[in-house]
Amino acid sequence: MEQVILVVDDDTANLALAQKILGKEYRIAAANSGMVAFKYLENKCPDLILLDINMPEMDGFQVMEKLKTMEHIGHVPVIFLTADNDPETETKCFETGAVDFVAKPFIPGV
Repeated sequence: MEQVILVVDDDTANLALAQKILGKEYRIAAANSGMVAFKYLENKCPDLILLDINMPEMDGFQVMEKLKTMEHIGHVPVIFLTADNDPETETKCFETGAVDFVAKPFIPGV
């Protein structure tokens, strides 16, 4: 069974890039907002969530807090994605329960 990665990012170019980079080995589910991600998660459970921090309406930290309340999602690892290279942001990512932090832009093969 192919593993599923849910990518949550308001930038369609980043969603397309994630599909291009990861789509050869994983099935990619894309959501352009936290609300779209929660709609997807109502009846699906991915193997990993890649979550942008800076999004309108609901930022990644708010999404993460709500993810923690979803019993069927609690075991799914979350990796934050952000262009913010502030060490305090990285610390906050781990404090909220992320398993890792990846800086954007993505550079395949590095």
